[in-house]
Order: sequence, then structure tokens, then C-alpha cells
Amino acid sequence: MNEHELKSALQDVMVASSPPPPMSPEAALDRARRAQRRRQATWGGGLAGLAVVAIAVGAVLVPNLSGGGGAPVAGGQSSRPSVTPTDGPPSKPSSATTGPTTTGPTTTGRPSGTSTSTPWPNGQTDRTATSGPRADKSVAVLNDLISSLPGGLRAQDKTRIGFPDYGPMTRTQSQFADYAGALEVWEYLAYTPVERADVPGVGHLWIQVETKGNSRVGDRPGCGMATSRPYPVEGDGRCDLVDAGGAKVAVVTGDGGANGLEQAAFHRFDDGTLVIVGQSREYRNSGHPAMAELPLTAQQLAAIAADPKFHLD
Repeated sequence: MNEHELKSALQDVMVASSPPPPMSPEAALDRARRAQRRRQATWGGGLAGLAVVAIAVGAVLVPNLSGGGGAPVAGGQSSRPSVTPTDGPPSKPSSATTGPTTTGPTTTGRPSGTSTSTPWPNGQTDRTATSGPRADKSVAVLNDLISSLPGGLRAQDKTRIGFPDYGPMTRTQSQFADYAGALEVWEYLAYTPVERADVPGVGHLWIQVETKGNSRVGDRPGCGMATSRPYPVEGDGRCDLVDAGGAKVAVVTGDGGANGLEQAAFHRFDDGTLVIVGQSREYRNSGHPAMAELPLTAQQLAAIAADPKFHLD
């Protein structure tokens, strides 16, 4: 086969073959757009999945940010209760064994309706009144206690030595206890260090007034009332009835135990208002030496408990 025969044969093959389809710019652009949409849909699904994972992880981790390592609790609140150091007998456990659970509008008396929770009174956010007439009453109790001290004994606010976390040595507190029907039951607490002039030693004087409607000691008279729950006195001891201006006051004497006071006078007024006045030779966790004797005699302690100025509402 010569050159001319080869060229002719090639031309015959090209003529017999099908020509390629024509180029369509519109079709190519449409295919490119569909491919781009598929890629975007793939990326979008991946990012949505990552977002769901991130939200789930955040729901586990966020509550721990406020807890300092505590267990996470619904609402981001820590389950660790607050703790306040005590310096002798703390305020007794309230007669309301189940604390109020609502912080809603202020109410007077137990509200009607189906709710069984007890609201805090007077717009308070917890059991303790920190301002207003109720808070003022515990301050008045402290001032009246100080003014009742016999000559030679004085209340002297002092600073603890070596116990920086135990708070002030002189303190007052007004605490809502519960409702007795529509009546609010309150507890007014005060305590102070006491000392004698030119005599070493610091003693502890403590008073609590529980307004009418309280139910801590029931209806027991005299020593039956005092020994049924002899707080704040601890340890083995006895109870004596002491006459204080015609009132029979139960005076409980113990050894102080691990954390209690050594002696306390219990007096209940006719309407049920309860006054307890306690004392010890030593002011625990203060760093100060103890007094050689109790600050007050049993008669003096009983007279304070029966004093009408502590008959509060």
C-alpha cells in the first residue's frame, strides 16, 4: 500500500465513524450547579451533627462551672449546703421541721388553697429577718439582756484569739419558725461574752425568746418542760424550780457537755411565750480563759427569764 492508498483508507474510516456530540455550555453549567448543591448539603449535615454534639456536651459541662467541682444539679445550683461555724450552742433547730419551699409574694398567715408549702413572711427570701421590725427585736433583746446584768458584771464585745472563722462573739438573730394557724411564730436570739472587772476570764451569756404558738416544749409545766428538751444545756445535771417574783422558773444545770452551756433558766408566760436564758463560765472557741464561777447565780438567771420585757410577739 502506497501513501495515497493509506490516506484514502483513513478518510473512509473517519467518514464512517459517528461525530462526537456537540458541546452544550448550558448542560455543563447545570451539572456543575447540581454537584455544588450536593457538596453543600453534605457539609451542612456534618455541621448540624457537630452542633448537636456541642450542645449535648455543653449541657453536661455548664452546671459544673458554678459548682467548683460539686455534683451538677438541675438549674445550675450546687447541692453543697452552706455551713456556718458555731461558737457555743447555735440557734436550736426550728420547730418547723420542713422549711418553706416557695419564695413567692408576701403573705400573712398560712395561705388558702391546695398548696402545702409554707411561704416566707414579710417578703423574706429565707428564714432569717436581716432588716425591719423583726430584726430590730433581737437587737432589743440583746440590749435588754445587757441592761439586766447585776453590778460588777458587764457585757464586753471581744475578738476571738486563734478562731478567725467562727464569727463575732456578740450576735443577734431573728428567725421565723412556723405558722400557728394565721399566727407567725418567731425566735429572737442573742448572745454575748461577759466578764467581771479586774477578774480574769470570759463567760458566755445566751438568750432566746420564742413567741406564742411555739410547740417545742409542749404543755409540760416546770421542770417537765425544761427537761423534755433541755437545749442549750448539755451533760448530766439536775433541774430546780426557782421563785422569781412569784413565777416558778425551771433552772437546768449540767456540765456543758461537748458543745452546750452549763446552766439555763426556762420560763413560759401564760400565752405560751417561752424565754430561755443560758450561761457558761467558758466562751467556747474564743481563745479566752474561762471565768472561775458562773457569771450569774441561779436566782439572777431566773429573774431575767421571767422579766416581762422579754415577753415579745
